[in-house]
Amino acid sequence: MDGPQRACESGPLMGRARRGWCGTVLPLAAGGAAGHAEARRAHIVCGVASVEFLVLSQEDVVAAGGLEMDACLAVIEEALVLHHRGDTILPQKSALHWSNDIDTDEKLGRIMAMPAYVGGSLGMAGIKWIPSVPQNPSRGLPRGIGVVLLSDPETGLPVCFMDGTVVSAMRTGAVSGLAARELAAPGSSVLTLYGAGVQARTQLAGLERMLPDLAEIRLYDPSPAQTAAFVEREQPGRPPIRAMDDPREAARGSHVVVAATMAPAPFVTAEWLEPGMLVLSVSSFDPSLDAIDAADLLVTDDFAHETYHPSRPLARAEAAGLVTEADVVTLGSILAGDHPGRTADEETILVSPVGLGIEDVAWATAVYRQAEELGVGARQRLWEEPIWT
Repeated sequence: MDGPQRACESGPLMGRARRGWCGTVLPLAAGGAAGHAEARRAHIVCGVASVEFLVLSQEDVVAAGGLEMDACLAVIEEALVLHHRGDTILPQKSALHWSNDIDTDEKLGRIMAMPAYVGGSLGMAGIKWIPSVPQNPSRGLPRGIGVVLLSDPETGLPVCFMDGTVVSAMRTGAVSGLAARELAAPGSSVLTLYGAGVQARTQLAGLERMLPDLAEIRLYDPSPAQTAAFVEREQPGRPPIRAMDDPREAARGSHVVVAATMAPAPFVTAEWLEPGMLVLSVSSFDPSLDAIDAADLLVTDDFAHETYHPSRPLARAEAAGLVTEADVVTLGSILAGDHPGRTADEETILVSPVGLGIEDVAWATAVYRQAEELGVGARQRLWEEPIWT
């Protein structure tokens, strides 16, 4: 008969549903997103009651490929192109701030909730909950501690609850890598990193894959101990990593400059910019208003989300009357081929990617599906039988 088939059965269903009531559920179809989408449309199970979902620890996320940057780059590129083409749903982030000061995130931290839906081959809804606590490293804890919940967009059933710290850091590095691939000047060989924290690791992982002529890596961090530890850990197999004592000198003659810091005030000024330089402001306060104004091309992942946060570079520039949305290009439009990106070798380009929930949901979905195929993770029951239907 036409349409979804009705049957009374149990089996390896998304949500691990068993008998009790009639409703639509999702099979855990292996073989990619197309199989998941087709199964979602076609499989209606009669007598569903008990529901389980997959739980992935951080170790499980790593075992399922969460640290595989090449795969992450491909998934994040798909997500950003889908966003440009309107096949996503992306509400504004909700945030708990501990004060009303503009630099509260850098000083006191915050907790953010980032819901999103991503279409295309991913076809998943989810939310990342991520506290950022600047004091945590001194306690032996990560500054950012994220979790991601994925839900089937058709039934609403949870399908996976996972560590989101790895997911968040990896997708951030992937965005910068994609920006460098599209916007770095040809022959870019010198990379400068500001900040020697977790983000610097994934920034380097994403950027080195997209800068084929990379020959020198410079690193500046106000903590000599953190700088030395980063160099010792990350140096093997890479071009020389130079620990820099002076932040200004670290940028001089560099082709790609990346800031991933907790700086409470701008330090990258217009006089630092050189012809052909690509500046990536992963963190918020690093570029000054005159540096933003001096750039030949401004790029972000989403202007509305970027300017929603008053400390972000383009939010500060908009508030100062220096830019409007019409002056800024999205990375998704460049990846989709709808904007040329860099048009001259001597252009100075500033990219300010605020980070989007679609990126978290996209990479988390890929990791979840790989975990299912590998049999990684643990099952957790949501209910044996729903109290209300």
